[in-house]
Amino acid sequence: MIKCLVEDVRARLRSGVTVNSLGQCVEELVLNSIDAKATCVAVRVDLEAFKIQVVDNGSGMGREDLNAMGKRYFTSKCNSVGDLENLTFYGFRGEAVASIANMASVVEVSSKTSRTAKTFVKLFHNGQALEVCEAELSRPSGGTTVTVCNLFHQLPVRRKCMGPLLEFERVRQKVEAISLMHPSLSLSLRNDVSCSMVLQLPKTRDVYSRFCQIYGLGRSQKLREINHKSGGFELSGYISIEGHYNKNMQFLYVNRRLVLKTRLHKLIDFLLRKESVICRAKSGPASRQPTSSPGRHRCGPELYGIFILNVTCAYSDYDVCLEPAKTLIEFQNWDVLLTCIEEGVKIFLKREHLFIEPCSEDIREFNEDNDFCLYNAPVLKPSLSDEKSIQDSFKKACDEIVDSYEMCNLQSKDVKR
Repeated sequence: MIKCLVEDVRARLRSGVTVNSLGQCVEELVLNSIDAKATCVAVRVDLEAFKIQVVDNGSGMGREDLNAMGKRYFTSKCNSVGDLENLTFYGFRGEAVASIANMASVVEVSSKTSRTAKTFVKLFHNGQALEVCEAELSRPSGGTTVTVCNLFHQLPVRRKCMGPLLEFERVRQKVEAISLMHPSLSLSLRNDVSCSMVLQLPKTRDVYSRFCQIYGLGRSQKLREINHKSGGFELSGYISIEGHYNKNMQFLYVNRRLVLKTRLHKLIDFLLRKESVICRAKSGPASRQPTSSPGRHRCGPELYGIFILNVTCAYSDYDVCLEPAKTLIEFQNWDVLLTCIEEGVKIFLKREHLFIEPCSEDIREFNEDNDFCLYNAPVLKPSLSDEKSIQDSFKKACDEIVDSYEMCNLQSKDVKR
């Protein structure tokens, strides 16, 4: 018999998908702080106890808002379908806090607005909200503190898959990625297991300075600015003139929202690795000669590009509601955007004297492996092996026609008895 799932089961299933990792939990809470216009956010993580605390100095919440906070689909950031066409906030579905509360044994939210002297507290126990009450200790200033205890306590398999070192590294990468698009935000990350301050990023003037805070002066001095407008899209940010051994320094945003694993990543990766000298292994002055054939006779480890790029466009041009983390994206017109990116990166490479013509094999392989093609790719001439293959196929087809014709004549001859 088909029956409706009970509310507890629905909440568990929905919440486990909405917040699927400790890193995503931290990200959702930090983005909530940014939506609340915070200028300072402190994050503490204890992976042994699966405990998270995020403290901010944002606008805060009064008693009335705290009563509504944590109820699924309750939000202050979206009031109508029309608002979905102009998503100026990171959060808008009213699901994050409710899902976190369902995934943790205890969640405590204390908040104070600048208009009142009182601090109010709301507790969730196994997803069930308790009454809002006045805090015994008042906050010295406006803002919100969210403390999450015993996250994923009902999902032992998921917990077992989260190695402490790797999971904390993912949290750090999330915080760094957010900080790059918000240089005026002061951010800190503390590991409560080792009692160490992993990140301490005071507010700074721009993305370049923030990158310097995180990765050091040596890396930042290799960055070069890029800016290009085309077809209603604007590409801005920085690309490094040297490569890195992995993709951990590749940051791509759309309207300052981090996106992952898109066609844009594939295109930019190809342009930096195959159409520039940036990612070629250094083997002396000859490695920068544009006449040498790229992608062949490589020596040394494979390198990848370093970039911090932001695409600015109308909010109605894309959809980020494909999955709960909102890091996958679909555009209404991919062709126009991809053309803008390809043009912008190539202009940048030529300006910095880094551009080299890609070989035909690389272009052919890229076009075959992806569901889109390079816009400005040169017309490919068939290689000798391709020409021989075509000739062989043509000869085989002719032989089959001749054989078929002879067989037809043989069958149509009169048989004399």
